[in-house]
Amino acid sequence: DAAIVPDILVMSKAIGGSLPMALLAYREELDVWQPAGHTGTFRGNQLGMATGLATLQQIIAPGFLAEVRRKGRLLESRLLALQAASQCVGQVRGRGLMWGLEIVDSRAPADALDSHPAWGELARRIQHECFARGLIIELGGRHGAVLRLLPPLIISEAEIDTLATRLQAAIHSAELALVTAL
Repeated sequence: DAAIVPDILVMSKAIGGSLPMALLAYREELDVWQPAGHTGTFRGNQLGMATGLATLQQIIAPGFLAEVRRKGRLLESRLLALQAASQCVGQVRGRGLMWGLEIVDSRAPADALDSHPAWGELARRIQHECFARGLIIELGGRHGAVLRLLPPLIISEAEIDTLATRLQAAIHSAELALVTAL
């Protein structure tokens, strides 16, 4: 709602350009600290400030966010194609360049919502296969069965293609290994 104006916004992670950093944005009337009234051992790290500034400059550059959205749609289309080609990929969900692929056991019966049970063991095998192919992914979600894809905002189209190709190979290899072992 445009009528809602927050008192404080807390931002972190990507704002530091890969270095630990957080940013607080707040209304001017809330700035009641006297100069040097509050210090901390992690404040004002010069390298962190430099990377943070460079990151902010990149984000506000003309056309940058539109390009990120376009790349996000490209990644989404590649992941949906991967879902269509695999029995173990359940939901594909995300926004921009932050995506999750739920790994499910399609051999087990679906529930009332037509969802198959999460398969954390297969997700861990896929993660291992991805790593062997030079692709680092995180796991999350229910039973650790969601492959979390968090590429940098500056990822290229060629890198998105490489990511999708390696992920597809990793899923196929892990699926074969686990199903054969059962």
